[in-house]
Amino acid sequence: MARSVIFAILMSSLFSFAFYGSPVAAMGFYGIQATDVQYGMVVIYGSTVAFLALDFRIVKYFAPREYLLLALAVNALCAVVCFYLRDWTLFVFCQFLQGITCALMSGIVLQLIFPRLQSVRARVIAYSLLYGSIQIAVPFYSIYISVIIHFFDFNWIFYGFIIVVIMLTSVVLLTMNSKARFTRKIPLYQVDWIGYLFYVSFILIVGYILVYGRQLGWFDSSLISTLCLVNLIILSLFISRELKLKRPLINLQIFRAKNFVIGLLLLFTFYIFKGSTGLAYGYLETILGNHPLSTIPIWIAVIAGTVLSMFIISRFVLMGYNLIRMIIVGFGLMAVYYAYMILFVSVQGETADFLLPMFIYGVATGILFVPIVSFAASSAPSKIAVNASLIGIFSRFIGFTASLALNNELQLFTKSSVREKVRESLTETSAQLPVTLLNIQNQYINSGSDMYTSKTVSSGYFNQMIGQQILARAIRDYYDLMLTGLIFVIIILLLLPQIQHVVLRLRKGNVPY
Repeated sequence: MARSVIFAILMSSLFSFAFYGSPVAAMGFYGIQATDVQYGMVVIYGSTVAFLALDFRIVKYFAPREYLLLALAVNALCAVVCFYLRDWTLFVFCQFLQGITCALMSGIVLQLIFPRLQSVRARVIAYSLLYGSIQIAVPFYSIYISVIIHFFDFNWIFYGFIIVVIMLTSVVLLTMNSKARFTRKIPLYQVDWIGYLFYVSFILIVGYILVYGRQLGWFDSSLISTLCLVNLIILSLFISRELKLKRPLINLQIFRAKNFVIGLLLLFTFYIFKGSTGLAYGYLETILGNHPLSTIPIWIAVIAGTVLSMFIISRFVLMGYNLIRMIIVGFGLMAVYYAYMILFVSVQGETADFLLPMFIYGVATGILFVPIVSFAASSAPSKIAVNASLIGIFSRFIGFTASLALNNELQLFTKSSVREKVRESLTETSAQLPVTLLNIQNQYINSGSDMYTSKTVSSGYFNQMIGQQILARAIRDYYDLMLTGLIFVIIILLLLPQIQHVVLRLRKGNVPY
């Protein structure tokens, strides 16, 4: 029962990310652009990252049950407000609050699990279960969103969230001890509240710059230039403050560990390559015309690959296999996924053709996550090991946000490049163009349309066909660049001898994030 409740709390804390399982539905419901949806994700993720650093102190002050019930109450209130008020700005503000509750709930889960684990074996298995749950949460909730949107509208997602919160609240009230604590009550003195404000401001501004930078023209925009300057000032103030305080929000001495910095770069790189799957889902729906329910087998394949690989990789970690070699294998499988997609992405295809590559993608992410986190955690000094977790999740956030910016930039570049090549070859003087248009007209005439209608509709169909060709070619070019980047990363890992012999040290006091 205890394990089930802990797992339910963890998965419920990630429920708010479900609102982005169908970006198109969110855009249609609120009347917003794709970048607005992306920034909504950045807000909830960034809010979670920032508050986790503060939660490390706060969770020692409150009793876990009342702290958890407070989070559930805030979640329920936000869901009710969003259910009745269809306003995007209000939704983003609620997402900020729900990011805090996500940090609060997941912090309680981690405190319930990891301080009680005595052996390295138990901690490795717990790492695998924790990060496996985080990895499968996105496809799991995407399945939920597909079903809800198929039978209802977007607003009913909030209704479902309210039901989940009510059920979880009932379970918590019935099962958790109201007086139990993780540690003795520690007063909230010398808590770095100002540092938290600097930290969360820096995170949200970085997210805004990376998401909207392309749309606003990067440094051609006075807003982007001003925000960059403001963020440099905030970062300088934050660093100088953290170096002076006796109990800083984050101990920046952690950056003196060389292999820890390499671990952060690996986390960042992992999220860059991991963040390209949105293109695959978009391809299935836009070009192949998949109904969201038809994409469910794809998400199941990702979940199956992740669960299987997490189970296997935890055994290899316990057997003492070299962490960097496992990471290289994971990146190698990610490269296989990209190579498969390059070969199979076209204007024609079946969902079944993409079950294998998405399964491979799930396996690759499962293989990479635990060894990379273990590598970074093992490289951190024991006295400040908790800061490795806080900086680690910040690195994951930056990697995720940078992947959004990189996707926006590279998609625009590849689409422009392909469109220019099509424009050069497809002109009115082309001998094949009138033949193709005539064939399309004849198909409409044969299906019962009159001559005028067939001429009008054929041009639209032809433009749609060309648009699909451009998108398919652009996706392949994008995956070409990602594959090249992966090969480059693998070569670097093979050529760095100082990281080949990092020893696994998952300390009892180190709580992962």
